[in-house]
Amino acid sequence: MKRLSRTIMTAMLVALLAFSLVGCKSTAKVEPIPPAPVVEPAPEPVAPAAPVPEPAPAPVPVPEPVAPAPAPAPAPAPVAAAPVEMELPYGVKEIVKNDDGAKVFDLFIVHTNDLNGNIYAANGGLGLAKFSTALKAGRAITDNWLLLNSGNVGEVPAEAAMLAAEVVDELGYDAYTPQAIQLATGIAGTKKALPLSVNALDANGYLVAQPYQIYDFNGFKVGVAGLVAPKPIQGVSFTSDVILDNAQYAVDLAKGYVDYLVILSDLGDKGPITSEMVAQNIDGIDLIVDGNGSAMAKTVNGTLIVRADEQLKSVGAVQLSVANDEVKAVYPMLLPAADVLEPSKSAIAKAYEPIARAMGYTLMVTVPEDPAIVAKIGATPVVKAAVPAPAPAPAPAPAPAPAPVAPAPAPAPVAAAPKAVEYPLGVTEIVKNDAGTAEFDLFIVHSNDVHARIVPADGGMGYSKLSTMLKMGRALTDNILVLDAGDVSHGTNLANMFEGETVGVLLDMLGYDAVAPGNHDFNYGADRLVEAARFAEEYSDLKVLSANVLDENGYLLFQPYQVYDFNGFKIAVVGLTTPDTATKTHPKNVKGITFANEEIFEIGQMAIDMAKQYVDYIIVLGHIGMDPDGASGLTTDKIVSRIKGIDLFIDGHSHTLLKEGMKIGDTLVVSTGDYLRNLGLVQLHVKNGKVTATYPMLIPATDVLNAKDSALAKQYGITDVPNDPQVDEYVGFMSAQLSDKLSTVVATLPENLDGERANVRTKQTNLSKLITMAMTAESGADFTITNGGGIRASLKAGNVTMGDVINVLPFTNIITVVEVKGSDVYAALEHGYSKLPEQNGAFSQTDLQVVYNRFAAPGKRILRVLLNGKALDRNATYKVATNDFMAAGGDGYTMFGKVLSEGSLLSDVFIEFLKKNYPVK
Repeated sequence: MKRLSRTIMTAMLVALLAFSLVGCKSTAKVEPIPPAPVVEPAPEPVAPAAPVPEPAPAPVPVPEPVAPAPAPAPAPAPVAAAPVEMELPYGVKEIVKNDDGAKVFDLFIVHTNDLNGNIYAANGGLGLAKFSTALKAGRAITDNWLLLNSGNVGEVPAEAAMLAAEVVDELGYDAYTPQAIQLATGIAGTKKALPLSVNALDANGYLVAQPYQIYDFNGFKVGVAGLVAPKPIQGVSFTSDVILDNAQYAVDLAKGYVDYLVILSDLGDKGPITSEMVAQNIDGIDLIVDGNGSAMAKTVNGTLIVRADEQLKSVGAVQLSVANDEVKAVYPMLLPAADVLEPSKSAIAKAYEPIARAMGYTLMVTVPEDPAIVAKIGATPVVKAAVPAPAPAPAPAPAPAPAPVAPAPAPAPVAAAPKAVEYPLGVTEIVKNDAGTAEFDLFIVHSNDVHARIVPADGGMGYSKLSTMLKMGRALTDNILVLDAGDVSHGTNLANMFEGETVGVLLDMLGYDAVAPGNHDFNYGADRLVEAARFAEEYSDLKVLSANVLDENGYLLFQPYQVYDFNGFKIAVVGLTTPDTATKTHPKNVKGITFANEEIFEIGQMAIDMAKQYVDYIIVLGHIGMDPDGASGLTTDKIVSRIKGIDLFIDGHSHTLLKEGMKIGDTLVVSTGDYLRNLGLVQLHVKNGKVTATYPMLIPATDVLNAKDSALAKQYGITDVPNDPQVDEYVGFMSAQLSDKLSTVVATLPENLDGERANVRTKQTNLSKLITMAMTAESGADFTITNGGGIRASLKAGNVTMGDVINVLPFTNIITVVEVKGSDVYAALEHGYSKLPEQNGAFSQTDLQVVYNRFAAPGKRILRVLLNGKALDRNATYKVATNDFMAAGGDGYTMFGKVLSEGSLLSDVFIEFLKKNYPVK
């Protein structure tokens, strides 16, 4: 615990309370608040005439000093005594909330506001009796609690005032902003809960409420000061006009001695001085618990401002993770009353129910009312009534001379980096630009379905030229966010052979901010993807985001979202992964993993509604797609049609090309196609925290690869987009590593395997038979049909290297299982055999036995098809293994049915098949 001399602490607190001291008298009434004796350096205090009929104050108004009075013998040294209770200015005594000595703990600041007399579970509010039950449950877990209320508790008639005060005490409130009746009478009513105000003065300029309180949690000091919005109360005035002018020095000095500073305010966002105005103009306030407004959690100038809904329609909490007297993390949260009143209908309760069950309890129960509260408030509501006829406040008396709190003006604060805010689930805000500009353009660069086209291929621009473009952009502005919507790390040998590591490094080199994992990003197994996400978290700024992927215990597998700050403009990026992943990668890759599907709509709407309290713009980075025939049925257009409040949806998975984006409701949906054939760009014009214009566009790879012939490039004076030498160096290094891998011997063959072009495109060969055998065995399908054109080379007898197999199957095709009716199998074989005896890349290579007559009329060439010696039933439905190219209708195979599952890379499967059946000798 920190040890400070009383003189230093007193001076600090006097400065801390400059909200009220500057412009106020230096001595106060004996009742109810004692004065601070250190304000005047040469005290010869003369007590003023008592404004209420009470005994005159003592000549020296020092309130109960902590040190013992002089005695003939010194006080004996205490043995293992509790810390000396320190008395502070204005008679305030530090309250020790927890002294168990823990250095690492979580502290919960629970807050409510504007109860407005709604003490029962009515109007959508929680009600005090159920709230009490929830509070007692929380306190049973930890002593590290502060319970605060701001705003109007509820103006009540005199006969109900004491009852209301008793209920507030029974609930265990620590502090609250005083009500009008308390300010008017100077009577608190509560015995435990403290009404706090540093700026409410009586007609003689004295404080009418305790200004602050210090709470000690294992040596961690939390200062709470009350700040009350001006109210028309007879005989009461407010120092609103001097708050902003004099408080900075106080806070600067206070921060040297206290660990966390909370302002309990009912200023709201409507009056002449708002909570945001206080935060904007005063540096160093850690938290403002506010009232008189809508629920929110917002960071202004490094200060977190929080507010719950009125009438207990929600309860707010700020969780502080404290280690060695320092706050390491801050998590603002909001719990809607509906989730407590009806947990069985609560998406939050459903989402966390697996966690609760693992801890031995359930959330699916009705929260009972606390009998102690019910006994006090009974069944008769407290009648709401106005405070007895407060006349308009008279003109204030001439302001007394300011007390000499500080001998010199406060020094100008040195501009500090914005304080990173932490959000629910441990997410820390990333400040991308803190120049403070109120009007600027923000550029969101996006890609999707790159499928590891690292170098220019399949019409894509490649990462080297993209890196150059991004560097050019960042040379002009810091307002850039670079995002990828998944299926980025798998698809070419340069990525596959290193389990995606090559792509991960390149994404970091290019400065990507976030990626949503796609189904093919799971092709190396979920453990590998989670490992990559953790590695990125530790060694780079890249975030792997997905809010709907859960492990076997129901916990989120990845970080669900990230918040980025551009000059105070907050952007939340939320990741989503298609539930089709369960069938679009090998089952072993996602064993024990659940992909939330229908739950997205209920939880998603609630999450978006809550997020709007924290941020200004919401982006969903979704590997979801537009294909309505997916196994899950979940599509991007369904999400944005049913979940309101998404500003931008960056889509992937279906390889959809949206040249100018697509507006669905108020949501802009964008997608670039695939393979980096296009680069997406969304330009936002931001002014005073709001988006005033949005411009989506695509930059085609052709304009990048051939800039000298591009009209778009000419508009910007660009004649060439060179490669990035650093990217080229890394890709060259990894290509050399790939060559070494490809030279690895994987099998020893006893004979040549025929993959000659003329043969595999007209008939079965020993090589094609092994390939189809491997596909059927790996996939668990009934049989295989693949295209002869996918087999590109032969294998010679003897040692076979990994590179040899890649030469045979170079297309990075994925084994895919489709559902096909027997009659359509006949149609597929008719199509595959249609050009015989000519060579045909679509020729059907299969492990079925096929009897055909090439001279027969089209549609009648296939005479008989046998599966394991039995005739294929034309009316039955079969599971057929093929490759993803053919499953999508490639080579004219449009008769295949819906996709049941996707598995591993065909070349990988065949390598493992050869290893097992033809081991190296």
